[in-house]
Amino acid sequence: MSTPPPSRYRHSLRLLVPALRVLMGKPSSISHDSALLLRGAHPTPRALRIENIPESLPFVLIINHYDRPGLGAWWGAATIATTVAARCAREIRMVMAREWWYPGGFGKLVKQPMTHWAFGQIARAYGILTLPPVIDEYRGQGGLDVRRVLAVTRGDNPAVVIIAPEGHTGSNLSLCQPPDGAGLFLLMLTHDTLPCVPAGIFEDETNTLTVNFGAPFKLAVSKKLSKTERDHAAARQAMVQIGKLLPEKMWGVYAADIAQAIDAEKDTNKKSIDA
Repeated sequence: MSTPPPSRYRHSLRLLVPALRVLMGKPSSISHDSALLLRGAHPTPRALRIENIPESLPFVLIINHYDRPGLGAWWGAATIATTVAARCAREIRMVMAREWWYPGGFGKLVKQPMTHWAFGQIARAYGILTLPPVIDEYRGQGGLDVRRVLAVTRGDNPAVVIIAPEGHTGSNLSLCQPPDGAGLFLLMLTHDTLPCVPAGIFEDETNTLTVNFGAPFKLAVSKKLSKTERDHAAARQAMVQIGKLLPEKMWGVYAADIAQAIDAEKDTNKKSIDA
């Protein structure tokens, strides 16, 4: 069996005008520019089980953070943006970090301020919601940003919010535990009303970038638990649902929980067939 050719992800010159427009902070269409970006991806990324994306109802789309050298996280985000926009009539609002954090040196003095500026321009152009990096240095600074994100899931016409609870890619592209507070944030986003739609991002055996959409579900966490327990339970539920859509080698720290969830589903289905 021959080895499939490596994936190629190139930024075409056709992106120059959109890129200049975005860096000037001018309003732009994220789905249109994502489609332009994806023309430089070979093989063409694919989306599986798109029927799980609600066409009219609001929801929170939760995804794993997936990037590697030569494949930035924006390629998966672009695949999701074009797929969801084609399926769902609602406004799409992505959530991203407002800057990359560096511990010191040139990164702290130069790179971090540059990413803060660039991410701010991208956010303004595409209506992306930004949050501060989840580290102690920023503790207590994100209150206004959090309220801004929560607001778009309320009101008469809630938007679709897309968020990666982990905040960064795990070792060997596998799932890692989200930072403290991520689970509580998801509970506030969904406010016992909105469903979560999980999506797993990976490259298959042919090196094709793939987004696998799962069935909508609602976070079920007892309010009798402590704040910390509720946080961990919600994060675990979210990551298990995402993990079920990924190859087993990517299950990471949730391997046992995902295997248990899959076995439980098989038992339920078997009992249903037997009945």
